[in-house]
Amino acid sequence: MLTQYTSFVHDKIVRNLDKDKIESYSLVMSQDHSTFGELFKKYRLKSEFSTLTQFGNALAQKGFIYEDSIYSHWQKNIRVPKNRKLLLAIIQIFTERNGVQTVNDANGFLNSAGQGYLTNEEVIFVAKDSPFHTDTIFPSNALTFLLTTAQSKRIVRTGWKMNDIKDPESVAEHSYQLCVIAMVFADQLGVDRERLIKMAVIHDLGEIITGDLVWSRGNIIDIQKRQKKEIMEAEGIESIFAKLGNSKQYKAIFEEMVQRKSPEAEIFWQLDKLEMAIQALQYEKSDNKNLEEFFVNTDLQLTHPFLREVFARVQEARPKRK
Repeated sequence: MLTQYTSFVHDKIVRNLDKDKIESYSLVMSQDHSTFGELFKKYRLKSEFSTLTQFGNALAQKGFIYEDSIYSHWQKNIRVPKNRKLLLAIIQIFTERNGVQTVNDANGFLNSAGQGYLTNEEVIFVAKDSPFHTDTIFPSNALTFLLTTAQSKRIVRTGWKMNDIKDPESVAEHSYQLCVIAMVFADQLGVDRERLIKMAVIHDLGEIITGDLVWSRGNIIDIQKRQKKEIMEAEGIESIFAKLGNSKQYKAIFEEMVQRKSPEAEIFWQLDKLEMAIQALQYEKSDNKNLEEFFVNTDLQLTHPFLREVFARVQEARPKRK
């Protein structure tokens, strides 16, 4: 019975919200049942306003001027402001001074004044370029991002296509297998698992924009072509993740990866080549092809002893040819 009542109340609230507020409501619903006065005092102190006068001076700069007695009434919950623009200005002040750090905090504060939840536009207004904004993902943005990244399932890996493989894998299939390898090998290789997996997920998403460009075949490695490809893909990564509003952190991971200086980046590229060799082994067996160039290329770029041992097993498993 309680579950049915809760569902009824939830549905009634959602029906009474406009489209933007539905997105914000779906995004996060505050669980804080504090009064407006309690939250006002909490975030004022966290924002390092030791006196109400200091807070009032900051609010005056936003165009709202009141006597200190009004702020005292707010804090005691005797009066609660109902002007939404005023409330947004207060949240903006608290956000700028790191008193309010999350959408959940802001929604709880706004809701305590009976003003519901922030819309997409209001989040941008109160937070601007702060982490508060860039860490926020809205449902509509998420859908756009996911539809874009799903395109990687239809991009065929160029190397296999050039060798007339009957059913060549997609970029997404390659990335998935690479994620599996990263997940199970990270501890063995002494690197950060989460960071390694993120690299595996991200590394070819830029190809949604650029296509799959080949920069090495057999014992020929074209560094200039590789660098050009990496620049183009970095721009692609930024464009794709910008749809979420937080492209910087993912672009930073991509840049770390292509600079090849961190332990995770050095290992990642070796895993990328090892996965390619394993796939080449599968195609040699299924398509009766001689894909020697892929094994030569992998051999040139593997340096870690454990990975070279795995690669040796791959070589041994290749079909014997006369």
